[in-house]
Amino acid sequence: MHNVAIESELHVLTPNEPGILGRVLGTLANAGVNLRALNAYARENEGHFLLLTSNNKKAEAALRSLGYKVKTNKVMIVEISDRIGAGAEIGALLGNAVIDIDYCYGSSPGKGTTLLIFRTNNNKKAYETLR
Repeated sequence: MHNVAIESELHVLTPNEPGILGRVLGTLANAGVNLRALNAYARENEGHFLLLTSNNKKAEAALRSLGYKVKTNKVMIVEISDRIGAGAEIGALLGNAVIDIDYCYGSSPGKGTTLLIFRTNNNKKAYETLR
């Protein structure tokens, strides 16, 4: 039905300070790691980066070398057509399957497709529901 996979994202904890986005993304670039999707936010004194990369091992090593904390989360990756209502359909399918979504973010290359990233309470069930 959809192009679906379970993958790992990196959750990077940094200081919340001016220039941190450039340092994190520059570190990935200098390590030769491509960024597939990004969600960044601040909470109090911490910067939080949820990263889907082309090479998590290289990314993690480079980011840890700067003293940043890095955790790995299993997430659902869903590639859908870039059209009105496509995301709503995915949300309805997951809701009807009684799958709780912890968070979601997306990335679109502007070429007719959108990449949605979900962390759910049951990625295996979400995968079966959407594939």
